[in-house]
Formats: sequence, structure tokens, C-alpha cells
Amino acid sequence: MTGREAAQLKLLLVEDSRSVVAFLEQILRREPDIELLPAVSNGRDAVAAVQRWNPQLVLMDLVLPGGMDGVDAISEIMATTPCPIVVLSGQLDTPGRDRTFESLRAGAVEVLAKPIVGGLEAVKEFRERLLRTVRVMAHARVVGRRRTALRLPVVQPATSFVVPASEARPCSLLAIGGSTGAPPLVYEMLRVLPSPAPFPVVVAQHIVRGFEPGFARWLCGTGHRVVAAQGGEWLEPGTVYVSPADRDLAVRGGRLQTQVSRGLAVPSVDVLFESVAGFYGSRAVGLLLTGMGEDGARGLLAMRQAGALTVAQDGASCVVDGMPGAARALGAASQTLTPGEMSSLLVTLARACPSPSGRGSPSA
Repeated sequence: MTGREAAQLKLLLVEDSRSVVAFLEQILRREPDIELLPAVSNGRDAVAAVQRWNPQLVLMDLVLPGGMDGVDAISEIMATTPCPIVVLSGQLDTPGRDRTFESLRAGAVEVLAKPIVGGLEAVKEFRERLLRTVRVMAHARVVGRRRTALRLPVVQPATSFVVPASEARPCSLLAIGGSTGAPPLVYEMLRVLPSPAPFPVVVAQHIVRGFEPGFARWLCGTGHRVVAAQGGEWLEPGTVYVSPADRDLAVRGGRLQTQVSRGLAVPSVDVLFESVAGFYGSRAVGLLLTGMGEDGARGLLAMRQAGALTVAQDGASCVVDGMPGAARALGAASQTLTPGEMSSLLVTLARACPSPSGRGSPSA
């Protein structure tokens, strides 16, 4: 049986740049388990191709000709023929409309930076990341969306959820970790969290380098003050801090500290959670959201052992139940909650805390 006959993963590439198409096809055609469908160059053709071929995965450019950009195409696909979509984005820290994060709210499961000119090592690194992402995301859990999804709440607080009396406590810091599928959940949870929040929020999100300023700017749409952390900031109530993409973020003495990554090409959730456990102890709350791998599980366990309230997302609502699943297996989560229940928890915590008295002093 030939490689093409044995192919199991049908992949559709949506890209208007011929050079990018040629580069990606050169990588993908060599893989015997990937069947590459004919590439299309605009959003309308992408929608039609998904409906016709029912691919296991779509690689989608966002800036497309013909009146339907990538975000609109993703919205239409998720409304008619839902399937995993990985965004190919060339948009870094640019002003104006941020299609990258709009695409995640529309239903895309992951973002890859478009390949750029580089040496052999850069090409090898991109190839490995692309193939790993393709193979994992082809099996990601997706949920169909109505066409108006970008204007509707994605996560509503669960009105029937009540915080157990054993878990009711003051909160001095909220730490959130996530990867694949997490950015839209972070957005919606912050959107329902009263602003200004009476405690600082620190987010360690696995994200492509160069996209974190756009991520922080996008989260500002929730009504909170959001900053891309550089290190050295005092943790202040009412502020959300987003981790750098290529460095670990930790809490040291009530301040944020960045450090060289200890092996991951993304910020370590374990490092953040472990540092929070050491400084805040039982006064912290940790949320571990959907994502590939096991990052965050050990750190969440350290937080629980320090007396913190620790929450892992339930598996049924995860795009990829890697990180939360690992935490549940370790016994690191004192609560396993849906995104709606986590939103209700945050509202309850905020109401139980005094309002921020202002900025400029450490929160400890």
C-alpha cells in the first residue's frame, strides 16, 4: 500500500500566497499519514471545500482576498461544517483589528506563526512544530458555533453552581494557565469578572513569540487593565498580567520576575504555579485550562498542597484534555469545573473581596 493510499488525515490548506503554499506543501506531502487536498486561496472557496471534502483539519490564512477573510470563513465553517482549524498568522504587534485572536473566538483551535525566511534550523523548527500541531489538532474537540458567535457570550456563568463552604476563602491572587483552546475562555472569564478585580490576575498562556502584546491588547476588550509582563512589576489588584511567550514568569516577593525558560519554547505554567504556591499559599486560586501536554499539573499540585483553591477544567469541555487531565490524575485539583462554573467561581471570589484601593503598592 502506498503512502497516499494509507493516508488517514485529510488536510485543507487555505492560503493566497503561492510561495507559502509551495513551502507548506513541500513539508506536508512527504508525510505518508497526511492527504493534502487541493489548496484554495480565498474564504468562500474554503467554506465550499470544507463542505465538499470534510477534512480532518484546515490550515487557514487570515488575510484573504474576495470579500471573506479568514475570520469570516472560520465563523461560516464552524456554523455549517465544524472541524478543527489551525490559523496561519503573520500578524504580530500591529495596530487595528486583531484577526488572530478574533479567529480563536470564532472557533479556531490553535495559531501558528507563518514561516519566515531563516536558516536550516529555523526551517527544521517550524517543520517539527507544524507536523506536531497538525497531528494533534486533527483530533481536537470542536463545537459548532452560530454565525453570530463573535457577538454572543461564549461562556455564561453557571447560575446553579455554588462554591463549596470548604473552598470559600479570601483571594489575593488568581493564577491562570492554559494552552490550546484557552484564550477564548480566558477572555470570557475576564469579561464576567467584575472590573476592577479586587486581586491581581496572572496568565501563563502558551503562545507564539511576538503575539503576546496582541493577546494583552485583545484581553483589554474585557474591560480590565491588561499588560504584557516584562518582569519587575509589583502585583496590583485590578491588573491582569500576561506572560512573555519565550520566558517563564514567576512571583517573587510580591513582584513578577521573568527567567529563561527551563526547556519549553513557551512560558511554563508549572513555574508560575509553583512560585505562587511558595509566596501566596492558601490566599491564591489557580485555574488550569485546556491544552496539550502536562504543563501546569505539578504546579497546581504544589498550590493545592500549600492550601490554595485549585481548579482544573473538566475534560468534556476541553479542546485538548492534556494539561487539566494530567492535573486531575495527580490529584492536583480540589475542584473540576466547566468554564461556566469557573466564571461563577470568579464572580463569587470577587464579591467576597474588598475593592481595589488603587495602584502603586505591592499586593502581598
